[in-house]
Amino acid sequence: MWTVLAYLTVSVFSVSGTNNYCKMCSDHTMCIYKGVSERCGKLIKQGLDQSEKNSIVETHNMLRNKVALGEEKKGRPGPQPPAANMMKLSWDEELATIAQIWAEQCTYGHDLCRNSERFQVGQNIHIGSKSIYLPGNLTDNILSFYKEVDNFNRSNLDPFRFNDKSGHYSQLVWAETSLVGCGYIIFQENVWIKYMLVCNYGSAGNYEGASVYKVGRPGSECKWGTGQDKNYKGLCT
Repeated sequence: MWTVLAYLTVSVFSVSGTNNYCKMCSDHTMCIYKGVSERCGKLIKQGLDQSEKNSIVETHNMLRNKVALGEEKKGRPGPQPPAANMMKLSWDEELATIAQIWAEQCTYGHDLCRNSERFQVGQNIHIGSKSIYLPGNLTDNILSFYKEVDNFNRSNLDPFRFNDKSGHYSQLVWAETSLVGCGYIIFQENVWIKYMLVCNYGSAGNYEGASVYKVGRPGSECKWGTGQDKNYKGLCT
C-alpha cells in the first residue's frame, strides 16, 4: 500500500539574521522536534547515504529533463509542452536535515513550518507499507510523485491552478525550484513495515497564479547567470 501527499504553497515571508528557526516560526520543525518520535515504534532504518542522495537527485533531474524537452506525452490533456527555464536540481543539506527530522516523527502529513532563511520550502511525501521487510526503492517513490502527470492539465501551467491529484508532479517540475533535500525512515508499526520519504524543495513551487514553467525551446530562457546544462539539455544550471 502506497500513499503520497503534496503541498500547496499559499504564503510568502522572509527572515533575515542568523539561522534561528524558532524566530522564523515557533512551530518550525527544527524548533519543536528532537530525535525520533515514540510513534515510530521499532526503528529499522533512518537517513540516506551518499549513493541514495545521488540517486534521488538524478531521478528528479531525469524526470525534469524529460518534461523540459517536451518528451512527456501524458496529461489530462497531454502532451506536456517543453520548458524554456527549468532549473537542474542539486542536493541541499539544510533541506535534507529538516526533512529527516520530520520523517522521524512518523506522522503522515505536512509539518507546520519547514522554511529556510533563504526561501520558502515546498514538500512532497511518500509513505508505504508492507507485511514483510524489503529494501525500499527510492526511485519508485519519486516516480509515484511524477506519475501524477496523468492528472495534470497542461492549461494549468500558467497561471498555475493547484489540483490535489497532481500536486506532487507540479512541485517536481516547478521550474524555479533548484534545490532538493530528503529524509527517509523505515519503521515497524504493529505488523506493518512502514516506509516514509519526505522531500523538501527550495524555493517552493505550487504557487497559485504563478507559472510552473515558461513554455518554449529548452534552455532558451535560463535565468541570468545560468545556461543550458551539458548533460541535461533541457535544464538550466
